[in-house]
Amino acid sequence: MSEGGWLAQALPLLLLALLAGRAADDAQSLQLSALLQLAGSVLLLLSVACCKIGVWRAASRQAQHAGACATTWALRVLVLAGGLAFGLAFAERHGGARTFEMGQIALGQDPVAVVDARISADGRSLLLSGTLGAGSADKVHELLANAPGVRLVRLQSAGGRLFEAESIAADIRQRRLNTYVDGLCASACTMVLLAGRQRGAAPAARIGFHRPSFAGVDDDRAVDADALMRYYRNAGMARAFIDKVRATPSHTMWFPPRKELERHRVLTPALLAGGLLASR
Repeated sequence: MSEGGWLAQALPLLLLALLAGRAADDAQSLQLSALLQLAGSVLLLLSVACCKIGVWRAASRQAQHAGACATTWALRVLVLAGGLAFGLAFAERHGGARTFEMGQIALGQDPVAVVDARISADGRSLLLSGTLGAGSADKVHELLANAPGVRLVRLQSAGGRLFEAESIAADIRQRRLNTYVDGLCASACTMVLLAGRQRGAAPAARIGFHRPSFAGVDDDRAVDADALMRYYRNAGMARAFIDKVRATPSHTMWFPPRKELERHRVLTPALLAGGLLASR
């Protein structure tokens, strides 16, 4: 194949990679998003490889016709240097641990467990406990669709996937439900809490915040960090509060005192006196 053929193949592959990335952002399930992200990464690698091969072949053809010269060697050095730089950057962003975990999610084997969700006996509360693994949002959506009397979502979760938390939060906002923390609500669970029209917590409840993380990805480069901070900002949190969350590494947890949670309207005390906890 000529160098022009290699380059001609690279363009549609690059376009497909960009489309896969865009589709992954709009995917309705975490599993589909993971599949599309992996497909986009493969297509991106192939498109870059085609470009590099095309330039290398062009340099080789130049050397055959005009003999090796400084320009020919310069092109080859640029191809090698560019390929190495891209490879290192790609490995840093799509490292082995991250790719492995994305593969598990794509295959329906998320290492983070699906949330335990059930409707209370009186049909007024949805009880969520455990982690928010892939498939949690679908489970919650189905339960809510068959329980029109639900008015309160009770939370006991250490967090999980932001994708699932955001999808659950969207259902809560759409139905204008209230949220209440029974024990622990940390990390991604806070997105679900903040979706409540009114938000309360038991006296001994703990609500924790930190930067998001993903296997093999450093906190500072976590692709969901900016999205999570925007979510908090749109929920009405003050910049100082959000900056404290961003400054908290993913391997630790910041548990603000209750007065601060109420001052920043993470909790809305009206729920505590609203008589909505009778379904306990």
